[in-house]
Amino acid sequence: MLNRLARGITSGLVFGPVLALTACQDLEVENLVAPDRERATGNPLDVQSFVGGGFFPPFFEGIHDDVQVVSLFPFASAEFTATMDGQDTLLQWEDLVEPRGVHDNGVVLSQGNGPQGPRDFWATATRASSIAYDGLQLLDQGTVILDNEVDVTARARAFAKFMQGWTWGYLGLIFDEAHVLPETIDIPADPDALLDITLESLKPYQEVIESAVTSLEEAVTTAEANPSVVSFPSFNESSLWFGSVDPISNRQFIQMANTLAARLLVLGARTPEERAGVDWNRVAQLTANGLTSDYEMQLTTSRESEFLIWTQSNDPSGVRNARMDYRTIGLADQSGAYQDWIASPIEQRNRFDIVTPDRRITGPTPQSDGAYTRYRSDNNGFVPDRGRYLFSAYQWGRHAIRLGKSGADVGENEGALPLITADENRLLRAEALLRLGDRQGAADVINVTRTRSHVIDGVTYAGLPPVSADGVPTVDGECVPRVDSGACADLLTAIRYERSIELMGLDAIRGYMDSRGWGTVPDGGLLHWPVPGNVLDLYGLPNYTYGGAGNPSTATYAPARMP
Repeated sequence: MLNRLARGITSGLVFGPVLALTACQDLEVENLVAPDRERATGNPLDVQSFVGGGFFPPFFEGIHDDVQVVSLFPFASAEFTATMDGQDTLLQWEDLVEPRGVHDNGVVLSQGNGPQGPRDFWATATRASSIAYDGLQLLDQGTVILDNEVDVTARARAFAKFMQGWTWGYLGLIFDEAHVLPETIDIPADPDALLDITLESLKPYQEVIESAVTSLEEAVTTAEANPSVVSFPSFNESSLWFGSVDPISNRQFIQMANTLAARLLVLGARTPEERAGVDWNRVAQLTANGLTSDYEMQLTTSRESEFLIWTQSNDPSGVRNARMDYRTIGLADQSGAYQDWIASPIEQRNRFDIVTPDRRITGPTPQSDGAYTRYRSDNNGFVPDRGRYLFSAYQWGRHAIRLGKSGADVGENEGALPLITADENRLLRAEALLRLGDRQGAADVINVTRTRSHVIDGVTYAGLPPVSADGVPTVDGECVPRVDSGACADLLTAIRYERSIELMGLDAIRGYMDSRGWGTVPDGGLLHWPVPGNVLDLYGLPNYTYGGAGNPSTATYAPARMP
C-alpha cells in the first residue's frame, strides 16, 4: 500500500503525471516528468526549457483545451448554457440541470458514469505547479542560466514563481482544499514521511489563494530587481514561456502579475458575503499597478482552444454547442421578457428574444447579430427533455467575429487569445473603488468599456450612455442593465454586467468563479468542488462531496446588490 501511495503521490502531487485516464484507473502511474528534471540538471539551458514549458501545454490545457474541464465549468456558471446533446454517454448534463444536484465524487468515474472535469483540472494544474516546484529547486541549488553570456537566471525564477501563483491560485478557486508545497520543502523518499507531508500540504482554499498571491508578489520582486533580464519573447521568437503574440516587457510582466493577483483575491470569494469581505484596499493597490495592455496568447494548429469550439460552435449535430445564459445577457433586455423568464418556475422558462440598445448583444433588431454575439434561430444541440430553461437564442462569438469567421470555422487555432487583460484590470478596480466608497471613481472606470463604440457589418454603433455615481441612467425609457425586478441597476450590478460581457471567453474557469461571488450560480450549484474522489482514496481519506439545494457549500441564487 505504501509503495503504491508513494508512487501515486509523487506522480500526482509533485511531479504531475498525465492523468487523463485516472478517472477510471488507479493513480499508480508512471512518473513522466521526473526524467525531464534529471536531464535538466545536466544543462542549465535544459533547466530553462523545463521551467519555460510550465504554461504550455500543462496549464493551458487545464484552462482552455481539456474537454472534461470545458464541458463543465463554463456551463456551471451564469455565463453559458448547454444541454450537452451528443454527450449522453458522458452524462455531463446531469451537473447542469436545475436545481443542481449532488456532484458525483466517486473513486472511479468511467467515461460513461460521471463528470471528470474537476479531477482533470486537478491533474493538469498539479502537473504545472510541479514544474514550477522542480524548477525553483534546481535554481535554488545554484543553477545559472546564460544566454549569449548574459545571466538570465532571474527570468526563469520570475516565470516559475508566476506559474506557481497561477496554478495554486486556480486550484484554490476551484477546490475547497489543495496542495501548497513550496520549493523549500524537499520530498522525502520514505513513504510514511511522504504521506505526512502530503496530508500536511493540503490547505483550505483561503490559504491556497494567499500562498498563490505571495508567489506572484515574489515574481514581481524578482522582476523589479532584474529589469534588464526579466522579459519574455513572443511565440514567434520562442515556444517557451507565455506563447504571447507580442514580446512581454518587464513592466508588462509586473502588471500581469498584479492583475492576476487581484483576480485571485476577488474571485476566491465563494458568496456575495465573502466578496464584500475581500481586502479591497489590497485589490485597489494591485490594480493601480495592473495591466494597461492585454496579454494575448498566439493560437496555432498545435495550440488550439477547445473552449472556443464549445462556446462558438453551432453544428447541427449538437455535440459541442453552447449559448449565452440569460442570467447574464437578460439584464440588457428592455421588453420585460427577462423579468418574466427569471420570475417563472424553471419548467415554464423558454428562450426569448432580447430588445436592447447594447450592440454587444444584438444588432439593430433582436434577431440580428451583435458585436460579440450571434443570433441563432435554431436550437441546435439543445434537448427539450433536459430542460427548455437551458435554451437561449444568443451565442457568444467574439473571437470568431474578430477574425471574420463564419460557419463551422470558429478560429480555435488562429489569432490572438486574450488571457489577462487591461479591461479586466479596470473592472476589478471599479469594484474595489466602489467597495471603498469612491462611487464616481468606479463610474469613470466602468464607462471605459460601457461607452465604447462597436462595429457590426461595417457600421459603427455608439456604446451605452455613461453611468454616474448614482447608478445606471434611464435614456429614452431604456436602461442597461436592469435587475431581476426590472429596475435600473446600481453600480455593483453594472460592474457585474460589464465583467460578464467583456471578460467572457478569457478561460473556462473565470466565469464560474466570478458568478458565485455575484450570487448568480443557480440553486444547488457547488460553491467549490471537493478534493477528487480518486485522490481521497489514494490518501486514505474519507470520501465527501457537495451540491444539491440546501446542502453545505452550495449556492442559492440571490444576485448581490449594494447595501
